[in-house]
Amino acid sequence: MLRARDVMQSEVSTGEPGLSLALLDEILVREGVSGMPVVENGEVVGVVSRADVVRAFDQASGAAAATQAYYHDVAGAALDPGTVARMSAENVAVKAVRDVMTSQIVAVSPDDPLREVARALIDRRMHRILVLDGRRLAGIVTTVDLVRAIADGRLVPAG
Repeated sequence: MLRARDVMQSEVSTGEPGLSLALLDEILVREGVSGMPVVENGEVVGVVSRADVVRAFDQASGAAAATQAYYHDVAGAALDPGTVARMSAENVAVKAVRDVMTSQIVAVSPDDPLREVARALIDRRMHRILVLDGRRLAGIVTTVDLVRAIADGRLVPAG
């Protein structure tokens, strides 16, 4: 019976809680991934995704728009679009991974049967799941890893 350790990727890009969102975004693009585990002192403390970064940018834009509306209503003059964009960028520049990451970690153990790994992905509508050995990152299993195991003929029918 195959287990998580048999199909997981053990080389996983990680981020730190203090990493700036701008740098995180650069890493996500460079690594070609949509999210990563957040590790502090060797232990997984959260997960951050591109969606978290986009949400932070949206919130910053909303705050800048509210400021613009305030100036328009109170002073009778609107801020120019460049100022609003700069305010949004400054708002995001001070944010770090810890400000947007999800601290509720969904994970499996390296010894969990692949059937349980697949069930967790289906039940939670996820495309990747962390593999933890205690609180330490052992790897990650993605839906592509499961499909690869099927394509390679490593899965046998339940019987």
